[in-house]
Amino acid sequence: ATKKGTKGPKSTKKFIIDASQPANDKIFDVAAFEKFLQDRIKVEGRVNNLGDNITISSSADGKVEIVSHNDLSGRYLKYLY
Repeated sequence: ATKKGTKGPKSTKKFIIDASQPANDKIFDVAAFEKFLQDRIKVEGRVNNLGDNITISSSADGKVEIVSHNDLSGRYLKYLY
């Protein structure tokens, strides 16, 4: 018999995008990039559906931190930027 609808344990992944060098050169706006990611990352096939699953924050030194409590691949983040 097969189990339907059962998923494995949720894994928490943490991604850090270091944009400090272009931010220091004034050619990159970290706050706008954070907003871009919030608008573009899809959860369950829908944008603007982050909820508590994914948190995006930026720090003063030009780093953007993405913490995901469900499946989010680094390859998908590279696709977005």
